[in-house]
Amino acid sequence: MTHYYFITDTLTGDLLDVVPFCSDGCHYWYCHENGLEYQGWNGCHEHPYTDECRECGTLIQGVEEAVAC
Repeated sequence: MTHYYFITDTLTGDLLDVVPFCSDGCHYWYCHENGLEYQGWNGCHEHPYTDECRECGTLIQGVEEAVAC
């Protein structure tokens, strides 16, 4: 399941963007390589649509696309 890095406004705390990852390892290395503070384990999210891991490019299948009604 998807891991996230949250980008927030430093003044208001508002959520500006959500960066998806296929694993906690990719989340950690993305932060390390981009000079960002690793915010700790933030996984097991149901991502609504298929997206790419921002670190390794692996496709993360979206839950809405995986479930046939």
